[in-house]
Amino acid sequence: MKKAICLLFLFVWPSVLRAVPPKKIPILVDTDIGTDIDDAFALALVARSPELNLLGVTTVSGDTHARARLAAKLLWDAGLRRVPVAAGEPGRPLPMEQTRWAEGFHSPQLLSESAVNFLDATLRRMPGTTTIVAIGPLTNIAALLQKDPAVAKKISRIVMMGGSIHHGYGNDPTPVAEYNIAADPAAAQKVFNSGVQILMVPLDVTAMLQLHASDRHRVFTNLSSMTDALAILYNLWHQRTPTLFDPMAVAMVIDPGLCQTQPLNVEIDSNGFTRVVDNKAPNATVALHTDPQKFFQFYLSRVAPESKQ
Repeated sequence: MKKAICLLFLFVWPSVLRAVPPKKIPILVDTDIGTDIDDAFALALVARSPELNLLGVTTVSGDTHARARLAAKLLWDAGLRRVPVAAGEPGRPLPMEQTRWAEGFHSPQLLSESAVNFLDATLRRMPGTTTIVAIGPLTNIAALLQKDPAVAKKISRIVMMGGSIHHGYGNDPTPVAEYNIAADPAAAQKVFNSGVQILMVPLDVTAMLQLHASDRHRVFTNLSSMTDALAILYNLWHQRTPTLFDPMAVAMVIDPGLCQTQPLNVEIDSNGFTRVVDNKAPNATVALHTDPQKFFQFYLSRVAPESKQ
């Protein structure tokens, strides 16, 4: 009898395991969507990644309310029509041609609550479980930590696109003051000194991620409402070849194996350079090497899957 029960267990248990879906990763996305095009491509990846539970989007830098309308409309077209979007404090004027696409857009998704208050409330509701994916300047995250330093313990980790360790933009082999950090160095300093677990996705693994013509064609001819939106935003961007900086940060939440990483102590100077300090305890895990082909296979299989015929 015992043998029969054991045999039944061996046959049934694998089926039970298959029946239990993997737990989704709760994330909050903080973005400066509307200036460069990569933020829109990053939100598209979020929308097409079943591993993620998008709790909300906050916007940072420049006309944050116009950015919020843009993010909400893109989420609407991607089918994520209940994801709340909150605007941060407005900043200095910046080029934001893509926001023309969302002029006049209204949705219950658009909150009157500020980005910082929304982040705070969400993290308190789900303490210790939520990842913040920061793909713009770190202004909102620093303001959140300033409002209540204890909130740091409620953040599971911050996965952020920003910084430059050994590599600059394009093929530049020397580090530079990367935009997201240099736009608000004081905010970056506060975040890196907060004690929150940080996964830093710098130019070293993003500057080479150019979406060339054949891959753009694959995305824009996918003919979903979301990829149609990406095509419109790409044309409003008025440049030729996007670099998918921000999508790599999203991808690393889902598949950390896309990059080789190393624990490092990173300090930010007043000009926005990210300096590695030897002989100090690491304050970040830093992505340093990647295979662009592997990344694009990952990205395109989700945002623009090829039809099976």
